[in-house]
Amino acid sequence: MRIIKAVYGEATATLALLMIALVVVRAMVESQPWWLAAALPWGVYALYLALLMTRLVVVQRRHPWVQLSVAAVGVGLSFIAGPFAVLVAALGLAVILGYNYWYSVQHVTARPVRVDAPLPLFPLTTLDGALVDSSVLTHQPHVIMFIRGNWCPFCMAQVSQIAAQYRELDKRGVAVAIISPQKPEGTVALAKRFDIPLTYYIDADGAAATMLDIVQSGGTPVMFSTGTNGDTVVPTVIITDRTGKVLWAEHTDNHRVRPESTTFLDVLDQHGIRAR
Repeated sequence: MRIIKAVYGEATATLALLMIALVVVRAMVESQPWWLAAALPWGVYALYLALLMTRLVVVQRRHPWVQLSVAAVGVGLSFIAGPFAVLVAALGLAVILGYNYWYSVQHVTARPVRVDAPLPLFPLTTLDGALVDSSVLTHQPHVIMFIRGNWCPFCMAQVSQIAAQYRELDKRGVAVAIISPQKPEGTVALAKRFDIPLTYYIDADGAAATMLDIVQSGGTPVMFSTGTNGDTVVPTVIITDRTGKVLWAEHTDNHRVRPESTTFLDVLDQHGIRAR
């Protein structure tokens, strides 16, 4: 299963292109335009992946109604072309379901970060290679964000949102810490991308994620796993007060779905951490 998850995105994207080509050729050879209906599930899946990779669109909804609806229409119309067309379309629908309800499902921690408890102690590495621990995050209120890496469009959308919100957080005296198990050069590149004083840390070898039980086994796509063990982190956000007490925490159960950044301001306001 670990290997399948590591290659799922690349393998199904390649399969989608092959299936679309197969359907187009079959429709032309048989002069049967209804065969093209079998390409609908594959086409909508390929388009979704392309939009994610180019980061033109990142939808953070739990249920992909558009994909599922188009795929279902494709399956229905493919009955006109015959059973083989139905099989091709149904396989495309299965791939979409697999991506959204299996591939993107995250590990559920057995040791969730507890609200009203002190921030757990875990190791971190700064961008200049210094070894520190999570106590460096307890001197002021923090939004602590564990992300998978620069390769993850959902993570980049989340970081972009909080970067756009940075002034509102700064007015409240709240710092932002971004933590990732990706290779150090990836985190350095991320820090250069956003020209605001967010603090970045490297979770070397996933040590922090292991201590918090938020390791996603085999969660790094194979094309981005060179130099890593292939594991990544369950996207997690923790909000603390100036004493390091946890005010709010969320471990996503699906890597496509992340909390809105406005939620962070609401949590801070509810705990009396307001703009100065």
